[in-house]
Amino acid sequence: MPLGWIDFSKDERNKVLNVIHLLDEPGAVDELGIGAVRDAFADYFFPGTSTVQTRAKYFLIVPYVLMEAGSGKYGSDLNSILRKIDNEERNCRDILIKTSNDGVIGSLVPKSWVLRTPSNIYWNGIKRMGIFKEDLSVKEYVHQSIIQRSLKQAKAYGNRDKDAEENEKDDLDAGDITSIQFWCLGDTYKSDWRDHLTIELLPEEAAFLKSQIITSQRNSLFAFILKNNIDLEKYGSFGALSEDIRDAVDDELRYMMGLANDFNNLVSIITTRYNLIVFDGENERAISNWDLYAKDLKRRSEVDLKAIFNRLAIRNLKLRSFLLRAQEAVREGNIDGLDDLIRNREIALKGTKRAKTNRVGEFKGQSWIGIDRLDYRYTPTKRIIRDIMNAEVVRNV
Repeated sequence: MPLGWIDFSKDERNKVLNVIHLLDEPGAVDELGIGAVRDAFADYFFPGTSTVQTRAKYFLIVPYVLMEAGSGKYGSDLNSILRKIDNEERNCRDILIKTSNDGVIGSLVPKSWVLRTPSNIYWNGIKRMGIFKEDLSVKEYVHQSIIQRSLKQAKAYGNRDKDAEENEKDDLDAGDITSIQFWCLGDTYKSDWRDHLTIELLPEEAAFLKSQIITSQRNSLFAFILKNNIDLEKYGSFGALSEDIRDAVDDELRYMMGLANDFNNLVSIITTRYNLIVFDGENERAISNWDLYAKDLKRRSEVDLKAIFNRLAIRNLKLRSFLLRAQEAVREGNIDGLDDLIRNREIALKGTKRAKTNRVGEFKGQSWIGIDRLDYRYTPTKRIIRDIMNAEVVRNV
């Protein structure tokens, strides 16, 4: 039977799409529900990022479009403005692909448009980086900006007297909606920004983004990399990066990177066993992994799970129980018990019919199922950082 939902509003539709599209994100297929911990670590290290973000330029293209929408350039009707925002983002795609398809959202569907638009993909990051200063959805922002403009117009008629300046100061002190400044864009916005638009950052845009990330996320790995101009091309994985810089970061960040790498070791054992079960022991990658892990199971399972749960606010009791019991089984060398835990966990999440561990032999054409080594969003963030640093090089030439 086909599934569907009642489309009450664009906001509700976007929430549903966000959940659905999680399954399309690279590395997001999580057969055992471990992704909640992975994502919490990723938010800690690289706040404001997402695996579906492609290029740093969108952290500014989206604000440019939305700031124009809020200024009244697209009219005063809420639904018309929202449609215009969508059209403008699509028009930006058409401009961008004239010079490059690399990371351009919608480039794979040049005659149509995407379900997850740039503003949908980047909005959380734009807020986390302090580029947009209020905790509102795009629709709420547009609605508030309409009200703000209306009140400002009314005030302009009412303040045409000698006390106008004093009245305006009183409104600011009172937190009047007309005084709200939604955006922090420095000097990056220009009215003719579309005229020479490319997917590459301008030097001043890169400098602004770097400053915003370092200022708004000062204790994150994201900020540390940018502040210290770390060359990420030398590191093929989160583990390689964190191992090399561990002595240069502060104690808290070092501790969290250690927890993340220890957790990765435990997860790799679990997911390797999962693949051995599903492929009935006939998966070369899983066999190779297991030959390596089996020599040192106890050490590889040593991770302070309770510290992770507390630090990252992991409240899912069933997930916590599964991880603790899986760790105990590995420590004791109880591999049959670990395999049973894995089977039961997947059945609990998906049901008997959908659980792949109940369908052994059906997936022989695949090389691996689910996650292996956790990336913690390092790969997509690496691209964002590369864009910023490349534009900075141009600025310094």
